[in-house]
Amino acid sequence: MFFEINKEAFKSLPIVLNTVGETPKQDRVCHPQGLGFNEIIWIRRGVGTFNIDGETTILEEGQGIFMRSDVPHEYYGEDFTTGWCTFSIPEETLDYLGVPRVMRFDVPRFLDAETDSLHEFAMGDSTIITRSSAVYSYLTDFFSAVLGGRDTLAVRVLRLLESRYGEPLTLDIIAKEVGTDRFSLCRSFMRERGSSVMEELKRIRIAKAKRFLKYSSESIENIGHMCGFESPSYFAKRFREICGCTPTEYRKE
Repeated sequence: MFFEINKEAFKSLPIVLNTVGETPKQDRVCHPQGLGFNEIIWIRRGVGTFNIDGETTILEEGQGIFMRSDVPHEYYGEDFTTGWCTFSIPEETLDYLGVPRVMRFDVPRFLDAETDSLHEFAMGDSTIITRSSAVYSYLTDFFSAVLGGRDTLAVRVLRLLESRYGEPLTLDIIAKEVGTDRFSLCRSFMRERGSSVMEELKRIRIAKAKRFLKYSSESIENIGHMCGFESPSYFAKRFREICGCTPTEYRKE
C-alpha cells in the first residue's frame, strides 16, 4: 500500500495521489463523515456490502463505486478483496466532468493492471510531482471509461446542479437549461437516479455546506446563502434533516 506522507503536497498541487493499493482480506471500514479524499474502490474477489450516504448496495467481483470526499460510507463482508485509489482533486474539476457524488461502475478491463502499475510506481523512485502526473493519467483513463456514453439527461442535470447549486433553481429553470420539459425531467431523473431532482439538489447543497463549514471561516449565515438556502433558519432545518445536527454543532465537531 502507498500512502502520501508529505501533507504539503495537498496544499501545493491540484491533483495528489493519497493512497493506492489492494486489501486481500478487507476489514470493515466506516467513515461517517466521509473519507476526506475522493475514493475509487472495487471488488477484485468476493462480495461486499456497501452503505453509501444511507443507501445499502451489494457489490460483486468486477463492480465498484466512486465517492467524493465528503460522502458518508461504510463497507464490510465475510471475505472479499478490494482494489482502491484515493486522491485529491478540485471539486470544480469533478463538477465540470459531470461526475456525481456517488457513482457505481462496472470495472474497466484495464483498471486492475493500471492500479498495480500506479502502486509500483508510487512505491518506487517517484516524487510528489511525478506521482501527481501519474495519477492524472490514471484518472483520465478511469473517468473516460466509466463516463463514456453517460451523457444522459440525469448526468446533464447533475452537472448543472453541481455547478449552480448556489442559485435559486426551480424545476422549470432546470428543465429549460437541459432542454426538456418539467414532466420529462422529473420522470427521467427519477428513473435514472431513484430520487427527485430537488432532493438531489438539497443533498448537493448540504454537501457543499459541510465542506465550507469544515474548511472555511465564513459565517454560517453566509455559508447557507452561498449554498442556495434563502434563510438561516431554513438552512439549519434542512441541515439537521440530513446530518442530524445543526450547522453550528457540525462545525464544532
